Amino acid sequence: MYENILIPTDGSDAATTAARYGLFLAERTGATAHVLSVVDPDRYGTDIVGDVDDLVRRQQSRLHDRAHGVVDEVAALAPVPVETHVVEGRPRRVLATAIRERDIDLVAMGTHGRSGVDRYLLGSLAEHTLRTAGVPVLVTRDGDVDEPELADIVVATDGSEGAERAGEHGIAVATATGARLHTLTVDDDDTPARRLADRARDVGIEATATARTGRPHEAIVAYADTVEADLVVLGTHGRTGVERVLLGSVAERTVRTAPVPTMVVGP
Repeated sequence: MYENILIPTDGSDAATTAARYGLFLAERTGATAHVLSVVDPDRYGTDIVGDVDDLVRRQQSRLHDRAHGVVDEVAALAPVPVETHVVEGRPRRVLATAIRERDIDLVAMGTHGRSGVDRYLLGSLAEHTLRTAGVPVLVTRDGDVDEPELADIVVATDGSEGAERAGEHGIAVATATGARLHTLTVDDDDTPARRLADRARDVGIEATATARTGRPHEAIVAYADTVEADLVVLGTHGRTGVERVLLGSVAERTVRTAPVPTMVVGP
């Protein structure tokens, strides 16, 4: 399912954690990993006095050197060949262009610390990516992860079109990693979960199905904790699709509170 995985990085711990997961999935799926660092021209010339042109050139050189160092550090972690990219430009535009021109089908990004979505890697870049990427986004939190492991995956489903797409990605990741799939419906009727589990079993994946009640994001996070999940996968749906991810949706709240990486699959 994945041929090109994009890993934007700023060299932070959060970015490195995301990179390890992105590289892990690239190895398991045979995808090409694209490691990207953006040199933002808005960072040139801040509080400069004196020979402005010379100072801007030196600052530009330092930022480019640092960006090359950052992508090289990630490449050194890779168990597979990667493509590294250092691009100067506005981060949102650079990332959107990379997704489009390099046929990216998964983005792996990190989020900083306790304030969750408000502190995504590269400021609002990850927020914007979740809203507009048009491809799944794997979000990880800060933390030292030497060897990512995906042994148990929770896929939340309500039977909607968005949930069906999320289910496809959950099955694909489980197939690639040998993980068990735990399907969950937050409702009295577990039919969507049972249907997804049956689809997983049809392709040889060990799968369970269950239903829980309560506030959806709380039920998802609690169930992930119960089964000691390594990844949560869920979709977005409705008229505004991914634009609702950061506006009070189940996906947004799950990303904020899940103790493990979350893959958000948009329309």
